[in-house]
Amino acid sequence: MIRLKIAKAAKAAVLCTIITTTAQADTFNLGEASLADRMTYHRAIDAAVWAMPLMNFKFFRDGLADVGVGPNDIGYYSELQDWKYQTATPNNTTPYISAYWNIEDGPVVVEIPPSAKGIGIFGTLMDAWQRPLDDVGAAGRDRGRGAQYLLIPPNYDGPLLRNALIYEQETHHGFMILRPIMAGGATPENLAKAVDLTKWVKIYPLSEADNPPAMTYVDLYGTVVEMTPKMDGGIYGEIHEMISEEVVLDRDLSMMGMLAHLGIKRGETFTPDARLQAMFDQSGPEALQYMIEQYHQTLTPVFYEDKMWSVLVPPGAGETELTYEWPSYYDYHARGVLYYAVVTSVKNYGDATFYLGLAETPDGQWLDGSKTYKLVMPPNVPVRDFWSITTYDLETASYIREVEPSSIDSNLEDVVKNADGSVDIYFGPQAPEGKESNWLPTDPNRRFFLLSRFYGPEPGLFDKSFELNDMELVE
Repeated sequence: MIRLKIAKAAKAAVLCTIITTTAQADTFNLGEASLADRMTYHRAIDAAVWAMPLMNFKFFRDGLADVGVGPNDIGYYSELQDWKYQTATPNNTTPYISAYWNIEDGPVVVEIPPSAKGIGIFGTLMDAWQRPLDDVGAAGRDRGRGAQYLLIPPNYDGPLLRNALIYEQETHHGFMILRPIMAGGATPENLAKAVDLTKWVKIYPLSEADNPPAMTYVDLYGTVVEMTPKMDGGIYGEIHEMISEEVVLDRDLSMMGMLAHLGIKRGETFTPDARLQAMFDQSGPEALQYMIEQYHQTLTPVFYEDKMWSVLVPPGAGETELTYEWPSYYDYHARGVLYYAVVTSVKNYGDATFYLGLAETPDGQWLDGSKTYKLVMPPNVPVRDFWSITTYDLETASYIREVEPSSIDSNLEDVVKNADGSVDIYFGPQAPEGKESNWLPTDPNRRFFLLSRFYGPEPGLFDKSFELNDMELVE
């Protein structure tokens, strides 16, 4: 099916809501710009798309540092995170464990504990570009037995760690987002067990492996953690800061030339003049709008022939283990677009969870938080465990700020089912009368999208004998 597009006028209006108008931005007019300035402007958009996964890491690291989680520390949740955990498309069915490290001064050890009774850990170790090194924990390399993962720089020839699993990390920085997997769900008892297991996760330099330092564990529950990249004119300063900290991979040498045209050079200060900053003030937000449209309307294929639901990741993710590095080319375009929408990779994209996304009505209009919609979840959803529907802000791809709850799932006892087992779910700024238990609130000033998660998916999802319904506009 050819995906429906919103009208050009509507797109222009959407872009105007994203671009922050400043006095400087008024000095740049793309329609009246010289060829050289137009080239600079479009290079700036391309640079922001290229840098998106690196920016995800930087804002993740900086956001954690701002709330007291330093390198090698562990940030965790004693209860399920809510909207205050601001990053791309998190779930709120399992609590997150977040950490980052730097191997520039030598190898680093990440210890993953063995699974405990009814509680395991799953997640992925990643480099600064979000390229997965490997999955860890219950469904990862150690298969729940626990292990020491030794992360070494390229061409390292120093001492190693006996019985450790060894990975070469090409970037200085790395990070991980782990989740406790809890049989029976996030009960108070299971959450307490998850915290106990979390405090066996350790990160330390290899040089201190004989006597590891005391770990710092920071409970982030109730704290606003700002980890979403801000795609405004300041993003280019963030790119400059990050490429100055990191190694330049061979694949990115030509991109360094493009950045140099923008005044972004390693080892030199970044001081854009007012004219260049005026371009950046428009190109940053336009890069975001480009990624939004590419992700939701172009690159992620629709799943059903006559519906608006689409798959989670653009084609090529599984074949390249989410690096988008092919033998003959590097698809930084698809990769950047993907990492607008997600903040963690996986090494082995398996079938434990299946995702579908929805950002538009059947006539191709963005979902609007000022309107009321209804989604009918059909009966007999083919899952072994449960299904959930979560709302996200269209621009940040994170939870809608200051809005709770953000999810409805089939485990919730107060969700009302219809006689045939289907569930009517309502979305809007106010709950329809009598529908409060089946309602997810929205921000009337923001657009939003949905992710439908299926835990333990059965064949009926993949052969499409089961189909999700599109969104219905109520008012």
